[in-house]
Amino acid sequence: MPDRQNKPPNVEPPHPAVILFIPPSAAQDSTEADWAAGAGRLLRQRPDCLSAIIGHGRRRKQAHDENHDWIGIRRGLCKGCRKTVTFLPSFSLPYTHYSLIARGQALQRYYEQHCSLDDAAPLVKDPNRVPVASTVGRWFHSLDSEERWNSLRFLRPHTSSTPPGCAPRSRYAAAAFPFLRKMLAVLGQWLARSETVRYGLRVLSWQTAAHFLHTLLPLRR
Repeated sequence: MPDRQNKPPNVEPPHPAVILFIPPSAAQDSTEADWAAGAGRLLRQRPDCLSAIIGHGRRRKQAHDENHDWIGIRRGLCKGCRKTVTFLPSFSLPYTHYSLIARGQALQRYYEQHCSLDDAAPLVKDPNRVPVASTVGRWFHSLDSEERWNSLRFLRPHTSSTPPGCAPRSRYAAAAFPFLRKMLAVLGQWLARSETVRYGLRVLSWQTAAHFLHTLLPLRR
């Protein structure tokens, strides 16, 4: 006769260890101030499976720039698929330590101010977290793609070539980031002409430049 005392308890299997990163919509996160004011809000339904989301705690994430070091973010649990959902502000990408605000400042320094990769490092709140040149270079390489450049040209077909007078003057050759430099030349032209370029509820500026370039292609998981 089997010993019932040694029978394992009937427990619910743990939910999959999968994290889905769902940035708030433009309506929820039109500005950084909106995120700070609404950081406690939680999306109540997953967009893909339409299942309800319940609160699943909070955690902290690095998002270094001139005004941030660590930010508080919310987590939820999907009642349908039992997956964990992490809510990020639009200025902080998954698995990254620096915000898109910092990356935008680095882009401006590199292109508009003709700084080297060392000198293009953005200002950060924590002096111990100043990014090194190789980190800034990785940011730029992540944006430097022909596919992204073609997406930008599709938005504005008349800007298919680098505008006159926008040739690089830094110590680094343009070949280092060929497509990124073309994109920055177009963005620099728009901003120099004070054109209002909107994407979602945001307006293009150097501060939002990195975020804008990332939106040209879907986030790869």
